[in-house]
Amino acid sequence: MATSSSALRPKPSPLPWRRGLLVLDDDPTLRRTVCAIADRAGWAAIGAATYVDGKALLGSENFDCILTDVVVEDIPVAGFLRALANIRYAAPILLTGAGNHAVRTAAADFAFGLGLNACYPVAKPIAASGLEGRLTRIGERLEGGITGCCFRDCFWRKLPGAPDA
Repeated sequence: MATSSSALRPKPSPLPWRRGLLVLDDDPTLRRTVCAIADRAGWAAIGAATYVDGKALLGSENFDCILTDVVVEDIPVAGFLRALANIRYAAPILLTGAGNHAVRTAAADFAFGLGLNACYPVAKPIAASGLEGRLTRIGERLEGGITGCCFRDCFWRKLPGAPDA
């Protein structure tokens, strides 16, 4: 009998462990929401409120994906992306942001230029079903040994009408 996922009864995973997701956003409500969505998709999400906290977690945890806002506490994501490039972070990175699509796209361009696996940016407000689908696809690719983004989500493809959630 199938049961719904909750904090006390997470969705069963075929893997003996859950994939790690770092969620970087200065909005605590959004962090909790994204972590709950990730739980339903079979991820173990850890939230961080600042890039400094995120960098500290990278030193102590193993993350299979990072979801980060393009601006956290009025600090642009560029410095954090440079830090990821310096440690040769190879897993997918989902960038999020409210407002201007061009800002999200520029951040993804910058990440891609640094050699990072930047997926198409996700607009805020984040659609739960869209994000859950994206995380599920990333998890399936990682399970198959593919660390980069896939056809539909990968930023380098620059497809017209790419998914925004």
